[in-house]
Amino acid sequence: MVRALAIILIVVCFRSVPAAELQNISCEVTEQRILITIKSSSTIDAFQKPERKGSTVIIRFPSSTFSKGLIDSSCTNGNLALNVEQIRTFTVLRITASSHLGDVSAVRSGQQEVVVTIASAGGSNEQSENNIPTPNSHWKLDVIVIDAGHGGVDAGAEGVNGIYEKNITLAIAKRLRTLVQDKYPDTKVVMTRETDTFVELYKRTQIANESKGKLFISIHCNSMPSKPHPARGTETYILRPGRNSDAASVAARENASIQFEKLIDRYASLNEDNLILATMAQRSFVRFSEELASNIQKCVSSRTQLKSRGVNQAGFFVLVGASMPNVLIETAFISNPEDAAYISSVNGQSETAQAVLEAINGYVRTYEKAIGQ
Repeated sequence: MVRALAIILIVVCFRSVPAAELQNISCEVTEQRILITIKSSSTIDAFQKPERKGSTVIIRFPSSTFSKGLIDSSCTNGNLALNVEQIRTFTVLRITASSHLGDVSAVRSGQQEVVVTIASAGGSNEQSENNIPTPNSHWKLDVIVIDAGHGGVDAGAEGVNGIYEKNITLAIAKRLRTLVQDKYPDTKVVMTRETDTFVELYKRTQIANESKGKLFISIHCNSMPSKPHPARGTETYILRPGRNSDAASVAARENASIQFEKLIDRYASLNEDNLILATMAQRSFVRFSEELASNIQKCVSSRTQLKSRGVNQAGFFVLVGASMPNVLIETAFISNPEDAAYISSVNGQSETAQAVLEAINGYVRTYEKAIGQ
């Protein structure tokens, strides 16, 4: 019996993680550039920087496979040829573009999508002869990244009513995405997760940066160690070392998500001194982060049943490295019966998402005025 159990344990421990399957490749060809979008069945954990060999671009996806017929008919073009092959655990995509030999880049567009851009000959992905950007166009608010906290094995806090933080945050994030898309149809909305999956903290800002996000909003729920607890309301945080014990405790609870990651050593250097350096790296847009945080608190307090607990600061790992204005919202205390019931309801989640949209509206006006649009 013991021997049989040992064999079972060995099988469980060494079971391989399912590889991502690339399921669709579509193309958009113009005189200025080629856009190639690669979509996967699950999170694309990594991809290598595109490699140029003459008129061919090669991009490799480790730990992945691909389905048959994944290349869309939109990629059928006399000046463009795509080929996909499996080499051991790598899926290798070869792109031959005879008339587009300019700069090449590859960026994430959410967890399950990568976009490859090939500029026209003599041009670049930042500038072409017919589309010379102004300083303002680089900062145009064209990509908003919404991060639903926790997910998968990381359930987050458990409410007094038995609901998990990960489910509330995803529901609000999806509602917010729809509202933003309806209000700003020309703005791309990127979700760090769209399903009940675990995404490592560092990957969330990595997704935001690679998507060239201009705004990063991380959604969470607050909780106290003892339940039920009288603490109620919404807090919005910006990245800075915590200035009080309560803020530090909130950050510590959210940062505990790293326990589910494979390599937690990457966070070992994030002590208070290095967090100060991280905030200094964000000082060019801290004003905008503060503006959005303030707007969120005003709108939540006026448009929902949640009380405002103000803007605060703490060292949240999920905000470290974001190359754009960013905030973290603790929407409600699910350790409080009233807050938990409200934020668990469809009405509460809808009103909270609507309040955040209104905060974004005010932010957009201030932001565009500041950059001269």
